[in-house]
Amino acid sequence: MKTVKEMSQISGISVRTLHYYDQIGLLSPSFIGENGYRFYDMDAFERLQEILLFRELEFPLKKIKEIPVGPKL
Repeated sequence: MKTVKEMSQISGISVRTLHYYDQIGLLSPSFIGENGYRFYDMDAFERLQEILLFRELEFPLKKIKEIPVGPKL
C-alpha cells in the first residue's frame, strides 16, 4: 500500500490532483485509515497510469470516468 504522498511522488501528479480524482469518483483510495489517510494498492496505481495515459491523449476526465475498468489478463 502506498500513501497519497507516495503515489504523488511515483506518478508525478500532485496530492491535490489525487484528492480531486477521489472527490469526483475517478480514482478512489483502496483503503482509508482511521486517521483519514488515503492508501492505494497496486490496482489503484495501475488505474492511475491508465488515467494519466488518457489525459495525455487529451481525453476529458468525464470521458475517462465512463471507461470501464476491465479484468486483468
